[in-house]
Amino acid sequence: MAIDLEALRAKHEQLNNPAGANNNSDFLQKFYQIPEGSNAVRILPWKDDEKEFYAETKIHRVPGPDGNVKNIHCRKVHGENCPMCDLYYALWKTGRKEDEDMARQIKPRARYYMNILDRESGDIKILSVGVILFKKIIGAMLDEDFGDITDVETGHDFKIVKEMEGQWPKYDQSQPRPKSSPMGSKAEIASSMDSLHEIHGLVKLEEYEEVKKAAATLTNVAVQGTSSQQEATNVSDNEYLSKLQS
Repeated sequence: MAIDLEALRAKHEQLNNPAGANNNSDFLQKFYQIPEGSNAVRILPWKDDEKEFYAETKIHRVPGPDGNVKNIHCRKVHGENCPMCDLYYALWKTGRKEDEDMARQIKPRARYYMNILDRESGDIKILSVGVILFKKIIGAMLDEDFGDITDVETGHDFKIVKEMEGQWPKYDQSQPRPKSSPMGSKAEIASSMDSLHEIHGLVKLEEYEEVKKAAATLTNVAVQGTSSQQEATNVSDNEYLSKLQS
């Protein structure tokens, strides 16, 4: 029996893509791309009480020799040793400016995923945010005037206000809507909860040897001080999502 090369290629492609994503485009469509201006969303609870409504990770944004950025989940999130963190602290000790620039670039940055209902489209999407916007969400939930804004019956919609300052977004004006409201009808609530994305599966445990190899390669980059380092130091939300699979 002859080997079906096309079937093998399809299987190879499947194995090299994250679970649940047929390709990069399909994967990115699951995420909410925050438009500029005021945007109403409903942050959704998780389907049971065993996990939080959000998933938390930390990302090392690692530059490659061609200037592209690879996202590596910090292994310390899982309580494991992280060679990239070891490199991060070691770079600060050399006293060289190029090493300090590299340390700033690969610093582990917090990232939070949660399911939301996009009030404009009615779609269930994954909201991926940094610590500033997440603190606003948590702060609202700790405020007795709001409480659990994710409650499907008595919660609050959340207004994400995105303002651009140069090329970087600001979310200072983001806040819950003052009036609580049901997320929708009973049928709509049931349908939304059945459509939740597996956000907790996005926080993957990277292989130790792979992270160690990436860190070893970066050491040479730091010493050489390539021109691509500073260009990749800051990554906007859209750029971050486009590189999330890499």
